[in-house]
Amino acid sequence: MLKKEYIWLALIFSLVLGMRLYFAFQAPYFSEDAYFNIRQVEHIRETGLPLFKDDLSYSGRNFLFQPFFQYILAFFNLFMPLNLVCKLLPNIFASCLIFIVYLIAKEITKSQGAALFSSFISGFIPIFFTETVNSVSVFSLVIPLMFFLIYFLIKINKDAKYINHFVVSIIIIALMHASAFLLIMAFLLYVLFVRIEHLKQNRSELELIIFSTILVTWLNFIIYKNAFLAHGQFVIWQNIPKELLGQYFSQLSILNALFYIGIIPIISGIYLIYKYIFKKKNRKIYLLMAFALSGLFLLWFKLIPLKTGFIFFGVIFVLLFSKAYSDFLLFVDKTKFSKYKRIFIAVIFLIFILNSVIPTISYTTSIIKEAASKNEIDSFLWLKNNSDEKDVVLASLDEGYIVNAVAERKNVIDKNFLLIKDAEQRLEDVKKIYTTSYETE
Repeated sequence: MLKKEYIWLALIFSLVLGMRLYFAFQAPYFSEDAYFNIRQVEHIRETGLPLFKDDLSYSGRNFLFQPFFQYILAFFNLFMPLNLVCKLLPNIFASCLIFIVYLIAKEITKSQGAALFSSFISGFIPIFFTETVNSVSVFSLVIPLMFFLIYFLIKINKDAKYINHFVVSIIIIALMHASAFLLIMAFLLYVLFVRIEHLKQNRSELELIIFSTILVTWLNFIIYKNAFLAHGQFVIWQNIPKELLGQYFSQLSILNALFYIGIIPIISGIYLIYKYIFKKKNRKIYLLMAFALSGLFLLWFKLIPLKTGFIFFGVIFVLLFSKAYSDFLLFVDKTKFSKYKRIFIAVIFLIFILNSVIPTISYTTSIIKEAASKNEIDSFLWLKNNSDEKDVVLASLDEGYIVNAVAERKNVIDKNFLLIKDAEQRLEDVKKIYTTSYETE
């Protein structure tokens, strides 16, 4: 007979995945940014190789990226329609986060109830839900894998078999996205916390962190070497034109955090960080704190896009919430208010529904409406059938990937600015053409 916790997890997973797929299939097509990955998947399926040298983007350029995620989608595309693969798989990957959060929360709280509650909350982190539901986003897989890595690091102290799991996971993540650098920064900060608090450092743990640091640094240097040479330190900002930097790397604010993550995880997370910095010692909490503080540092100095940072923050704060929630219930049990424990739980759950689930549904509904419409796709298909293959198509920045993927024509500009020397000028020219009232200038 299945354990009750497995049944609850299956129900939570089904609910989260069901809601994700409901929204994903509300739109027949995808968000504009998804078409970069869709085109890469098609190319891998047809040739076996990613499209690193592209004749269509910017009318001819080279791409720099880690293609492991696209390979996974391309594999399933061998026996499933591409549209179904891109709608279904990323949402399955993202929904699996609930299992990982459950495992980590149970490790740090030893409470099945707190772990299940946190698992449920993790399925409705507003920013993670909306940014991965219809965009074929690499973060739908990167985020669950990163937190699996945290779980393996926690378990290494008890069972050496998790060393192999950790090594395989860090290799996959390093081959999937440059955000693996956040892992490295967090791991190093965690080592610092352990040393400062004079806690015993597991040798295997330290060796794995050193291995991860060398692997991620070396691999990213190889992949992005030309970008470093072309842009110098500005490669951190992906060569994004100054006019757009404010959109990608917005100023960190508490209001944004409350909207993108939810009030309960934010408040409980901040409280727990304060508590374990100044009052208590717990190496598992230090590991989560290291991720939270690393993300805060990168966001504060605008070294990662705001939404990317909040995705990481969202999951970390849900895990910190699990510990705060568990501690709160233990405290209530010791007071004369213990008979009202169920009421406290119900109130917390209601606040979560009002502050996370409902905003998630509302925000996702608006995001789905912004996906490419049938009229837009039909227009680009018409363009494909009624223009010469050598033609260059002027479209807005947001439509650049669709010009390449659907119309199969050269574009003037898209959102991948790495290695583009005249990105600023192109953006200015496109904006001028769309806004000028004159036929010629």
